[in-house]
Amino acid sequence: MQIGLMGGTFDPIHYGHLFIAEAARAECGLDRVLFFPNSQPAPVLNKAKPTDGEIRLRMVELAIAGNEHFEGSRVELDRPGPSYAIDTVLQLQRENPDAQLHYIVGADSIGEVLTWHRGAELFNHCRFVAGARPGFDFAIARERLSPRQLERVTFLEIPGLHIASRDLRSRVQENQPIRYLVPEAVHREIENLSLYRAVAPTGEHHSRND
Repeated sequence: MQIGLMGGTFDPIHYGHLFIAEAARAECGLDRVLFFPNSQPAPVLNKAKPTDGEIRLRMVELAIAGNEHFEGSRVELDRPGPSYAIDTVLQLQRENPDAQLHYIVGADSIGEVLTWHRGAELFNHCRFVAGARPGFDFAIARERLSPRQLERVTFLEIPGLHIASRDLRSRVQENQPIRYLVPEAVHREIENLSLYRAVAPTGEHHSRND
């Protein structure tokens, strides 16, 4: 069993998240990809909280509906305290002892993994899939990671989808359109709940996939 892991604030989830997950699934032969919104983004505990986790999980589930390989997960929402990747990976490893875990990240994140809480340990428990637009230079990651760690990373070229959740929140706040940047069901949910209309939520965990 090959399982992909996609963690992040997903505030909101968008096509950039979905495409890197699908590209990783195809490249690595993943049987399923778990999307888990974090509860308390660890590096920004002193900042404003993101949108309620139940709403963010609902948007994830709306976004991935129709893809039989994608699943929403409460693994971080149901765990108290900061959402650390190492805790999630160890929990999922215990729950899926026969599975190979593949942690999917963006190109900007793979070079920062060692700065995550117990980040070096992650290479002992999962592989990484790092997605970047064609021509992106992974030099920083190659400089920071050891040869053994690099052997645990699959570098993946994907189309350049320059979408960021924080920019989407700003666009909504400024009455700019976000349709076709997020799945239509997510767009409707944002409209129905009037999300991001007041103060744009902060608290992205930039070391993930936001």
